[in-house]
Amino acid sequence: MACETPATQTTTAEEGGAATISALHPDIIQTHILTRLDGPALAAAAASSSQLYALSSQQHLWTTLCHATWPSTRSPRIRHVISGIFPHASRSFFSDSFTIPRPTPTTVTRQIMNLDRTPELISAVDLHYRHKLILSRVVETETVSGWFRCSPFRVDILEPKESVQTPMRYPEDDSACGEMGEDLRLSWIVLDPRGGRAMNVSSEKAVSVERHWLSGEVQVKFAAVVGGERGTASELALCSVGVTCVGVEGGGMEVREGWLEMEDMDGMHLNGRESLGILQRALEGKRENKKERGRERERWGEFGKRKRERKERMKRAEGRLDMLCVSLAALSFAGLFYVCVLCR
Repeated sequence: MACETPATQTTTAEEGGAATISALHPDIIQTHILTRLDGPALAAAAASSSQLYALSSQQHLWTTLCHATWPSTRSPRIRHVISGIFPHASRSFFSDSFTIPRPTPTTVTRQIMNLDRTPELISAVDLHYRHKLILSRVVETETVSGWFRCSPFRVDILEPKESVQTPMRYPEDDSACGEMGEDLRLSWIVLDPRGGRAMNVSSEKAVSVERHWLSGEVQVKFAAVVGGERGTASELALCSVGVTCVGVEGGGMEVREGWLEMEDMDGMHLNGRESLGILQRALEGKRENKKERGRERERWGEFGKRKRERKERMKRAEGRLDMLCVSLAALSFAGLFYVCVLCR
């Protein structure tokens, strides 16, 4: 009995089948599909096939994503650094800035402590309120002078008398302060223009919103925990990013300050030398994916807990040392008294 050849099945639209992505023209994929994806989705598409990898690796896609996510990257200085220094230009920058540094302490070596290989840091800062951009700045900071390395580390994005108007309303109570913190999003990306690395040192959401009881200023704080030198007070360091807002006539608000500082587990503000070493290791260290960004507030709380525990341990150690000193003094006095009695 002759065998019948099965009918060839097709997946064309005319026969009701689903066309595969490879059947589409590359221009259609690139223009109408890939441009609608965010960074993680675009990276996932690139990993699905060789064709999509080639199409998803086009620099203009990643450049557009960077500009949409962080408007400060439109700055000529930032664009020059990204295109000229980063290995895969905008794609590498997006990968660095979208992930967060893993807070892993390291052992410092002479090679790691070569601070001169980072003569400059660039800060790209974007502040959004209810998904609308209200502040964007690029600040360049030299790191080679003695003044920078010996002074407390601090980067300001506004001049002393500069202010930025915002659509925010002044919070009259704690509940309004909490809502204000939920509506604000701050991105503070630190770039190493020589090493071609970047990282975001700001939490996705505010970790605290405090209103000063006397001046009425509202401080909104964001934070990221990074690894420092193992076995020291800076084993974990806190990148503290803050924005100071003040009320204006009519019930509105304006931004007066925006800053970045670094703090160790003793609550001490680190100087430029210490901060630069920690930032170097964090820039070159391992990263965690976007899913971990929701844990930044939790890590901030854990950092505060470890700081309190360290303070309590130091108090107990100081108490034991005081007791030892008192005991030695008492023994010395008793010995001296005994000698005096024998000499009579």
